[in-house]
Amino acid sequence: MTARLFGAKPVVLRCSRCGKFVDWADARVQVICNCRPRLELPPVFVREVTAGERGAVMQLFERDFGDTHIVAFGEVMDLEGAPALVAEMNGDMAGALAYRPVSSALHIIALATDPMWQRSGVGGYLLAEAELLARRLLLKRLAVSTTNDNLPALYFYQRHGYRLSEAVPNGVTKYVPEHEGFGGIPVRDEIRLEKQLT
Repeated sequence: MTARLFGAKPVVLRCSRCGKFVDWADARVQVICNCRPRLELPPVFVREVTAGERGAVMQLFERDFGDTHIVAFGEVMDLEGAPALVAEMNGDMAGALAYRPVSSALHIIALATDPMWQRSGVGGYLLAEAELLARRLLLKRLAVSTTNDNLPALYFYQRHGYRLSEAVPNGVTKYVPEHEGFGGIPVRDEIRLEKQLT
């Protein structure tokens, strides 16, 4: 397995100020207020992936994660066989979420947004649909796994009501060598978050 397995992301971030694509290791966190004007965006439609779209979804995951095999929940998972939701904007695939139901939880294995649609609400719509899916399956919670360096994901999930549930030291380096992640932070640990459904 290569260091690209999880956390060594290719260019998938877009600067919120100028729109330029930014390399994952060169990205920085910034504090901003709500002074930016609100854009009117096209509606987001979320649904289950079709067999004909599976290849495009795998390309989206590979572009975002660097591979379609990722470390999550203490194991290496193949996204190819995972059920997935897709988000469309203007008829284009804007994002995807791979999941698996286990015991009383729906595990979110991977969530990727096309760089052109970042910061447009696509991820939030995918999470909302995953919550509806979990309720239909009578599951009591949702869980997600990310890495210690992935500050954007930690921000995103906590803003959507997820709480830190577990830190697994060296949970990633157990499967792949330590490597540089977001903002140059070494990728080592797995961070898990959960959201209880009431």
